[in-house]
Amino acid sequence: MKKINTRAMGLFAALAASALMLSGCSGGGAGGGNANGGNAAPVDDPELQSLIEAAQEEGTLTLYGIVDERVLRAVADRFTETYGVDVTVLRLVSADLSQRFAAEANAGAVQADTIMLTYSPFYAEALGEGWLTPVTEADVPGFPADYPADFVEEDGTPIISMVPTELVYNTEVLETAPDSWEVYADPAFAGELLFAEPGTSPANLSFWSLMIDEYGPEFLEGIAANDPTWMNSAVNTTQGVAAGEGSLSHPGVFAIVDTLQAQGAPVEAVRLGPTTGPEIGLGISSDAPHPNAARLFAHYLLSEDGSAFLAEESGASSPWGTNLVDGYVRPAPVPDDRRAEINELLGL
Repeated sequence: MKKINTRAMGLFAALAASALMLSGCSGGGAGGGNANGGNAAPVDDPELQSLIEAAQEEGTLTLYGIVDERVLRAVADRFTETYGVDVTVLRLVSADLSQRFAAEANAGAVQADTIMLTYSPFYAEALGEGWLTPVTEADVPGFPADYPADFVEEDGTPIISMVPTELVYNTEVLETAPDSWEVYADPAFAGELLFAEPGTSPANLSFWSLMIDEYGPEFLEGIAANDPTWMNSAVNTTQGVAAGEGSLSHPGVFAIVDTLQAQGAPVEAVRLGPTTGPEIGLGISSDAPHPNAARLFAHYLLSEDGSAFLAEESGASSPWGTNLVDGYVRPAPVPDDRRAEINELLGL
C-alpha cells in the first residue's frame, strides 16, 4: 500500500498566528458603500434592514470554509457587492479547519464569524462546547421558516450545499470518459489511482459503503489490487492527476477540477451514478467578532438567490433545487464494523 502524507506540519505551532491576516480579503474598504450601503434603497423588511445597517457598521466578516477557494471568493465578493460588508476568507481542508477552529475557540481567540464545513460529528462537538450557536436560534431573517425543512438538521445546522462525488481522470491518458465506477478496479489502471483515504470525511466512508451495496465487496478488493496511492484530500488527489502522477482520482469535486482546467491542466470530471458526497453545513460562531455580519451572511447563503449562486459557482447542488443530481444518495453515518470492512477491503 502506498501512502503520501501531505498535511503540513506545525499547523498550530503558534496559535497567535490566527490573529494574522487570513488568506485574502475580498471587497473594498470596510463598509464598502455597495448595494444596501451608502445611498442604496433600503430593503422592504425592517428586520433585515436593521441587520444590514448593523453589519455595515461592523464593516467586515471572517469566513472559514472547506469549499474551493475560488468559490469561496466568488461568494464573498457577491456578498460584499450586495451588502457592502467586506469578507476575509480562509480555506482549509476539513480536518485542518475543524482543528483550527477548535483550537481558537478553546483559547478564547475566535477569529471566524461563520464556517462552511462538511456536516460531521464536529458540529455536535462544537455545539456541545458552545463554540457554535444553533443557526435556528441565531435570529437569522427568514430562517428556518422559509428554508427547505429537509435540509435543517436536528441540532439546528442548515445544509447549504450537497457536493456529489465525481470521478476524475487525466484527459491525456483517457480520451473517453469512464461510464462506471468499476473502472477503478480495471487492472489496466494498476498503480494509476490517486485516492483520498476513506476516513478523510464521513461522506467518503458513505460513498464506499454505497459501492459495497451496489457492486459487492469484490469491487473494493479489485481496487486494492490496483495498489492506490492514498492521500489526505480531494485537492491533493486531483492535483496529482492534473500533474500526470496518476490517471484516475477519487473523490472528484467539480469546483476543484474547474479551477485546474482554467489553468490549462489536462483533467476532467464525470458525474456517475449512484453517488453520494459531502454535505456542507453552515455554522455561526457563538463568540463571533462580527455577530451581525455573521447573521447577515447566513441570511444571504440561506436565501434562494444566495444558495443558487453557491451552487452555480461550485457545481454542487442546492437544497432549493439547483443542480440536482440523478442517482444522488444523501450520506448516512457508517457504523464502525462497516468502516473496518471498507478499510480491510481497500487494503488499508
